[in-house]
Amino acid sequence: MLRGIRASRIAAGVLALLFVSAYGARAQEQPPAATGAEVTLKGVMMTEASCLPKGGSPKTPVLFAVEGTPEVAAALDAIMKENWPGDSMDGDQAKALNEAFIQRLKYYIVPGEITERKENNVRYGHPAKAVTGILSEKDGKKWITPSKIESTTLKYPEKMLAPDKPFKMPGKEPLMLKVTDTLSLKCILLPAGKLLARDPFYLTMRWDDPYPFLATLTKPFYLAEIPVTQEMYEAVMANNPSEQKDPQVPVTQVPYTDILKFCQVLSEKNGRKVRLPAECEWEYAAHVGTSNPAFREKYKDQVSWGPAKPKGLPPVKSKPPNAWGFYDMLSSAWEVTGDLWGPNIMNRSDGIDVRYPPDELVKAGKKFGLCGKGLFYGAGWTFANHEGIGDGSGKGYVLAKFRIAVDATPEEIAEMAKAAKK
Repeated sequence: MLRGIRASRIAAGVLALLFVSAYGARAQEQPPAATGAEVTLKGVMMTEASCLPKGGSPKTPVLFAVEGTPEVAAALDAIMKENWPGDSMDGDQAKALNEAFIQRLKYYIVPGEITERKENNVRYGHPAKAVTGILSEKDGKKWITPSKIESTTLKYPEKMLAPDKPFKMPGKEPLMLKVTDTLSLKCILLPAGKLLARDPFYLTMRWDDPYPFLATLTKPFYLAEIPVTQEMYEAVMANNPSEQKDPQVPVTQVPYTDILKFCQVLSEKNGRKVRLPAECEWEYAAHVGTSNPAFREKYKDQVSWGPAKPKGLPPVKSKPPNAWGFYDMLSSAWEVTGDLWGPNIMNRSDGIDVRYPPDELVKAGKKFGLCGKGLFYGAGWTFANHEGIGDGSGKGYVLAKFRIAVDATPEEIAEMAKAAKK
């Protein structure tokens, strides 16, 4: 924006200050002069703030290129070979691949009238965009001065779109958790592992807040194969808050405190620690222990869409499970997780057994917003259900169901470790 301006040092300083104010501290350098022929790059467009480890306010738009010039094609081919050699990616490989996109395929878009247009607002959704303009480079940063920005579709490497293949399989013996004397819930024992939680920068659609980070799960745990049904919930809680009534459909719109009560009742009945899964645990199960990106094309056979009116869900197990045996992970509703909204959603650092809130906060009756997860349209997004706390309605601003997790005993953990060595 400041290119070509010739003024005194004072005037230049004023203009630089205005540029910083408008586009954030990280964009205070003057974009380089752009000369040469125009090219078109296709990729995922977002603000710089959404891909900084410490967050912040820089609003300079950036593009993580997936298609375009021969140089882009060569870089993408190289980073795929270097970081994704097998059928699936583990957490470390996925983190390295995301970092490679930052280092080699991140293009800063020179701000101006074109980027300020309403249709190019990238605060939400991080859409696929085709940016036509002139390339330049300064201080190791690649820039494109746009003459046109349009919506587009992206062609990703075939490996990214292949079905997720687990590195490890679940424990052979499921836990049949007793709900009542006549109802039980099958829970699957999952191995410990790592994953790149949330969505990488090259995935569309994704959102600003859920920043990708490496999560290490140190202990095996059980997760229910299906969400809690209305039949199960009503048998325990003697009520059914769901707008759409059907005993085999997941219960929805449950206040968070009532979910905790449901888990407590099952804990006492079974002598096990029953709880909501952490966000990372849910996502780990949804991706069958891999860190492959959540492209919707991979999950089209598993998506369980419900009726539009009333907004709802089909019965559980209406569609095939994933490779670990979990049903209804992808649906027209979200799933509640036992995570505190603030520190969890804003977490941008790698972590071990990341789980919010700590048990002591729950026992103290602290009220908080909770997170939910959904492979909604195929992408894993996180939301805050601020109404699902205290005496809230539980409806939040989206339809939400829940499934339960169970802590594995030391004996079960040891047995799984023994089996893994064979």
